[in-house]
Amino acid sequence: MTSPAFSPQSRREFLRTLPALALAARLAAAEQPEAGRDTSASPSRHPERREQYRDMIGTTLVHGQYFLTTKPNLIEGAEKMLELGTRVGKFWFEPGRAARDNAWNSDWPAMKTLRDLAASPYWQTVFRLPFTTLMLNAHSPGERGWNAEQPPEFYAHITAEWEELVHYLYATHGDRPLTIILQNWEGDWQLRGTGVLWDTPPPDWQVRCTRYARRLAARQEGVNRARAAAPAGSVLRVVHAVEVNRVADAWKGIPTLTEHVLPLVEVDLVSYSCYDAMQDGPTLVRAIETIRRFARTGALFGPGAVYLGEIGIPENVHPERITERWDELLGAALAARVLYISQWQLYCNEPDPRTAPHPAPPITDPQHLRGFWLIRPDGSLSESGRYFQSLWQPQNKPSLPP
Repeated sequence: MTSPAFSPQSRREFLRTLPALALAARLAAAEQPEAGRDTSASPSRHPERREQYRDMIGTTLVHGQYFLTTKPNLIEGAEKMLELGTRVGKFWFEPGRAARDNAWNSDWPAMKTLRDLAASPYWQTVFRLPFTTLMLNAHSPGERGWNAEQPPEFYAHITAEWEELVHYLYATHGDRPLTIILQNWEGDWQLRGTGVLWDTPPPDWQVRCTRYARRLAARQEGVNRARAAAPAGSVLRVVHAVEVNRVADAWKGIPTLTEHVLPLVEVDLVSYSCYDAMQDGPTLVRAIETIRRFARTGALFGPGAVYLGEIGIPENVHPERITERWDELLGAALAARVLYISQWQLYCNEPDPRTAPHPAPPITDPQHLRGFWLIRPDGSLSESGRYFQSLWQPQNKPSLPP
């Protein structure tokens, strides 16, 4: 396992060595839009960077429609990630949804708070596995109602709950050379309602943005307080990120979390769920640079600290050029100096509406799934799985079956 010395500073030094960095600057200025198709930063061309990729590029587990062993689902998924070769894992972290998000072969206790969830036996096991970074989509029941007018006590409660969680993580796992990123999920959908496009924004859109910024500030304050009080000698690092997902709407004059919330609050990192910019490399880089233009990220990672919190290709829906698309998009993201990339996901979570009605889960027939996967229901690697495993493992190392 790598040491905690692969810090934000050393990560930035590594990113500066990528041959396409000058390209990203030109793309941001829209001088050479076709330059985003340059393959010089494509990860498949740089096997010598495999160790860095293991600590930068990971995958996700939530609500998979199948399982492969008799182990508790959360532990099975985490171990499969490590078996593939990555040391970066992304998971959902919600007390009220744990039994849904990781249901298979599991017996979750009753939990009310984020700290309760962190203290559960399954999470205790995962926190001790040899990951270097864990991204947790963390949501607390106490945050419900943020999009209504709330008194100061509401935000103080959010701060207190996040401070309690982070204090617990440092007290329990402070000896671990691990970065834990606590983030929201796709903030533009939270701001608007899932799938609501805001081509005509509602009259209260500015009020919503202000309330969302207050919620983020309350979360960040809790993380800041607990981090400042961490025991001496702690090597654990707990940070807070906000995830945006409708960046390209800003180019059409539509209000977005990127343009209208990020400037209102300083956070450690910005995550980008980037489905609106996956057409090609130039579009993805333009979106990343748009986020940087508005983000206020703090001293821990420095200005412009952005990562791809979600990027996925549904293989059964779009079977064309899968490996080539991954290489182009990841190369563009690395050229744009993102800090992490999280693929969506390890086990597919989405039934394919074209093949409805579907059998009840667990779904063993891959044709009933959209194909967001590295590992198929029979345990074999998908095309995406073979691509990512090649980034993480030496070619002569035994791997999962194709």
